Amino acid sequence: MADTSGTEALLEAGAAILALELLPAGFIYQLTRHGRGSGGDFATGRFTRDSQFIEFHVRHSLGLVTYGWDDLTLSHADYLRGLGASGAYPGYGDDPLDGFRHLALDLAGPLSGFRDADRHGFERGLQAAAQPPGRRLP
Repeated sequence: MADTSGTEALLEAGAAILALELLPAGFIYQLTRHGRGSGGDFATGRFTRDSQFIEFHVRHSLGLVTYGWDDLTLSHADYLRGLGASGAYPGYGDDPLDGFRHLALDLAGPLSGFRDADRHGFERGLQAAAQPPGRRLP
């Protein structure tokens, strides 16, 4: 297998940022996958508590973020849309860890319900995800 240690190191450093919000709430972290794909090196990590998880993917910086509860999954964007909130993630920055910092702000702010096991906002996100996207201007 290819050397993906740089991507794994980025993932682990980002997980340490998220751990400040998630470990005190009872989540446990694990590296779930790493390797090399057509887009280059990648790594995936997950924080889990009972039937809840937040999973995140890294290539050159934080990419996809997915929330799960029981057998249901939800994207970060749909979760925020369901709450009628805007978030700091993905945000912009020069440091590859900035995406993790922005995500941590969202977990401390509008998405704190997920961290605190309040399923109400997650359900609202699922409803938003089931709705067709609004009309967009050309």
